[in-house]
Amino acid sequence: LRKSAILSGKLLAIFVAGLAQAAILILFGQFVFGVNWGQAPMALVILVLALSFSLTSLGMLIAGIAKTYAQANALANILMYSIAALGGAWWPIEVTPEWMQQIAKITPTYWAMQGFNDIITRGLGVQAIVPEITILIIFGVLYLTIGVWRFRYE
Repeated sequence: LRKSAILSGKLLAIFVAGLAQAAILILFGQFVFGVNWGQAPMALVILVLALSFSLTSLGMLIAGIAKTYAQANALANILMYSIAALGGAWWPIEVTPEWMQQIAKITPTYWAMQGFNDIITRGLGVQAIVPEITILIIFGVLYLTIGVWRFRYE
């Protein structure tokens, strides 16, 4: 097999695992806690796909930058916790200072949370989240491009 095929297979496996985790969380939330995920299930699916692509690509970027497994693990933890908090996954972004709200816009988490709010809280559908989906895909393409460019096959 070519190295690109192996890398693609690993990325696809991580992407599918991320989708499976999201599906479990959504279904568990709905059936165990009674979470109402909105009236547009297709919007939810598309948003989860875009977010999974973006985060899988971020993982590729981390793998491309890190020199060792330990570095990759540490960088992944620091980045994931930071972008989750900064992007509004831990608390409503509206309660943070204005400067933090502006910085949050450079994280995929911010755009995903805006999309989730549109779907769940506001009851909107696919058309309303096109900007968020587009930005998540742009993040994903950017991360993936840099990550593949920087990745060292060993």
